[in-house]
Amino acid sequence: MSHSFSEENFEKLNEFIYRKSAIYLEKKHYNKLAVFIDKYLLDNSIESFTSYFFKLRFDDKDGSLFQKLVNAITINDTYFYRENEHFELLRDAIIPELHKNTPANRPLRILSAPCSSGEEAYSIVLHLLEEAEILKKRTIEIVGIDINSQMIEKAKKAEYTKRSVHVMPEDMLHRWFEKKESNYVLSSRLYTSVDFQVANVYDKNQMRQLGKFDVIFSRNMLIYFNEASRKEVAMTFYDMLHDNGYIFLGHAEHMKRIVSVFKTKKIDQVLVYQK
Repeated sequence: MSHSFSEENFEKLNEFIYRKSAIYLEKKHYNKLAVFIDKYLLDNSIESFTSYFFKLRFDDKDGSLFQKLVNAITINDTYFYRENEHFELLRDAIIPELHKNTPANRPLRILSAPCSSGEEAYSIVLHLLEEAEILKKRTIEIVGIDINSQMIEKAKKAEYTKRSVHVMPEDMLHRWFEKKESNYVLSSRLYTSVDFQVANVYDKNQMRQLGKFDVIFSRNMLIYFNEASRKEVAMTFYDMLHDNGYIFLGHAEHMKRIVSVFKTKKIDQVLVYQK
């Protein structure tokens, strides 16, 4: 239990985090946040939470202090080929449709938001490699974003534990990964296939700068926002999609419960939402 981080401090900090990122922490996260705050104050010789909170609000010009806080509180639990039917549908139906209906000189663009440590974005790449004919004719750009800068660095490094690859087909694992002690490193041929960036989905300016996309993967993120924030981020995604573009959500999420502007489609028993 923290001696310098009270429940009142928790509420103040929680409100500040929410305003900046739409992330809202439940009471069960108090101890985790308290441990981080106590350690940070001790390591940086900051005398009190009040001093820390002042620096966070008024003296964090480059955003690095807030970034450290976000890195400490965000949860990243993912692995390759998670909810694999989404990647199969993308490869087998959606990419061929978009390729057919999109001007030949325009790249198809896919966004993974949040991308965590890269497993989702690289899973997209690995599935698209199986559609070689379209890749010969069409440029496909993949962008991965996450608010956690440590996760972005892991994604760029592309080195994963056995758990991260535990559901991958053996042939794909052996073809595209190299064993490094107990870990698996993605082939260097694929390192540059994804543009990874630190970005906050709640920051409209950051999102606008990413440009327009044909497909957005945003799975298992919106369930952690409150109703107002979910609607705001969903509409940001809507604006970022080209006409007739698609968005994938996690199985526990339903776009119709958030906003009504997307068309719900069921393709091969998989739900996907279209602009």
